[in-house]
Amino acid sequence: MLHDRMTNGSMTRISIRVCLLAVGISILVFSPLAMGADYPRKPIRIIVTAGPGGGEDVEARGLSPFLEKHLGVNIMVEDIAGAGGKIAFEKFQKTEPDGYTLLTHSFPKGIVLEYMGKVNFRTRDFVPITIWSRSYQILVVHADSWKTFGEFVKAARAKTLSGGLSGRGSLTHLAGLVAMDELGIKVNWVPYDSAVESTAALAGKHLDFTVCLPTSAASLIAADKLRGLIVFGGAKDPYFPNSPSPRDLGYTMQSIETLRGLSAPPGTPASIVKVVEDAVAKAIKEPGFVEFAKKRKMIIAPMSSKEYVKATAEAYPQVEKYQEMLRQ
Repeated sequence: MLHDRMTNGSMTRISIRVCLLAVGISILVFSPLAMGADYPRKPIRIIVTAGPGGGEDVEARGLSPFLEKHLGVNIMVEDIAGAGGKIAFEKFQKTEPDGYTLLTHSFPKGIVLEYMGKVNFRTRDFVPITIWSRSYQILVVHADSWKTFGEFVKAARAKTLSGGLSGRGSLTHLAGLVAMDELGIKVNWVPYDSAVESTAALAGKHLDFTVCLPTSAASLIAADKLRGLIVFGGAKDPYFPNSPSPRDLGYTMQSIETLRGLSAPPGTPASIVKVVEDAVAKAIKEPGFVEFAKKRKMIIAPMSSKEYVKATAEAYPQVEKYQEMLRQ
């Protein structure tokens, strides 16, 4: 009987160990770390919050082949235009956080939309992965008009000019409002669906000026059809040396930086974020992508996931200051 009790005790201890081992394995298998261990194993979709041919779309497609190389799966880019990006953002908010649907947009566009009206998403809920480029808005005029920003300001104070925007609630909208407010200039703003349309309207002399990202006006500036008068950033854009910054001209304007990168849906495991972050870091160093960026006159400016989180937190109070102007 003593032998039986000892045997039963030993079996009990073995059973407990087996149970504990099973629990440990299940925790490991279903932990966030393990969830990313075999990621990715199927194609990844990148949602663009604007239509085909725009800056977000072009950069996402330009990066895709190099990202495919380092992730080992196909990348599919899906453009979801409408309502300034609201439709895409709201769809993304409800996306499964498995790493197979990611988002790229012109940050902080989502935050601008939040302050403009009722939306069913929160940019701060998205999981920042990484940033690959940055830029500031540029004010451009027709090549036949003003030669300097000083001449433009003098004319704008004499009469109300018409200014083009790539959509209400866009970053060009915000940058234009901020700059003209600080200059004390009233503008008749004309919204378009994209920067391509607003720059084309300016080239056709249907506008007095437009505000857009430098990459959107680069070809028309190079063709001497448009002229960049000022880049609303903290320093001169290296690709547009003839367009001074506010600081160069003695102004102390608030600058609105435009960032482009990738975000994941709310609740995405850190292990998956790390895989994509590392892949993008390698992709943007590929000679082919560097050449793509140069041709596009795009500034490569990597930002880590942690830095992107910080940028998101800082953008909310920055945009909030102009909430009333955005709603007008």
